[in-house]
Amino acid sequence: MAVSAAVSPALGAADENTFVPNPVFTVSPLDPTEVREIIPLGNLSPRHGHVFPTDHIYFDYAGKAGLPVRAPAGGTVFSVVAQLVGDLKIEIRADEHLSYYLAHIVLEPGIGNGSRVKAGQVVGRASGRSSLDLGAYDTRVRLPGLINPKRYPAPTRQTVSPLSLFVEPVKSQLYAKVTRAGADKDGKIDFDRRGRLVGNWFHESLSADDGSRGVPEIFRKQLAFVYDVRKPKLVRISIGGTLAPAGTYAVPAESPDPATVGVETGLVKYPLLGPEEGSRRGESVAGERVAGPGFLLVQLVSEGRLQVEYFDKTRAEVRAFSRSALIYER
Repeated sequence: MAVSAAVSPALGAADENTFVPNPVFTVSPLDPTEVREIIPLGNLSPRHGHVFPTDHIYFDYAGKAGLPVRAPAGGTVFSVVAQLVGDLKIEIRADEHLSYYLAHIVLEPGIGNGSRVKAGQVVGRASGRSSLDLGAYDTRVRLPGLINPKRYPAPTRQTVSPLSLFVEPVKSQLYAKVTRAGADKDGKIDFDRRGRLVGNWFHESLSADDGSRGVPEIFRKQLAFVYDVRKPKLVRISIGGTLAPAGTYAVPAESPDPATVGVETGLVKYPLLGPEEGSRRGESVAGERVAGPGFLLVQLVSEGRLQVEYFDKTRAEVRAFSRSALIYER
């Protein structure tokens, strides 16, 4: 069943007050001929901790371990962090404002904290265990659609589309690899609107300083009403697991667009279709005609407070919250 939810133009366009850095990336991190697909900003994969739209992009290289990974821009390495077994994430400061990171790589000998790298230099090898992640952030950027910035680490609230940072002809080569409908190939992560259901929500037990930490006890308590990374007009409900079975769910075509649901709307029922869980390669929900495990009742009780409850499919006639309803906040 296709979902015909219309996205407000305000959700699809960059805020005119948001700073946009100049292109500085001159080299693709992977040889473009080895890249099968690029997943832009905004992928959902709740079972892997990405309940909220991801603040990095994915280079799908079909698992060919050992491919050289090059620095897109020169700079200084300031962080190396372990991820999956044998995988590392490396962060590089390009200038006083812009930093970027590459994840799921095996570093070249001699590359570590404090290393100076040049654009095009091989800094590591693709691990083959996951897609290559590329993220970028700039201290001058403020995303308008993250209502409570304290909930997010700086790299998230200062996210820049890495694809927008490449110079030509590399930029066009990489945009051609993006599988996303419409003209916007960069994707989006910040969907919050004051007084509307759309965007990210945190269980009320999560403190503002702890709400986005990527550990199960945190991300299981996250919830998002957003849009598909490949088909951005389609509504997706991303559930971490505390509320209902973890997954990315589609909704029927007649369901209201969360961008239109406010306090005045009252109680809304969202049947859940799916899930077809996204993978680390960024795969979206597929089987939209597949019945899900149940449905959600949701109601905005105030501008930044959401009451929500999950019912399985045997409770189809339920029309009101029970004592088990949960509260989520911005």
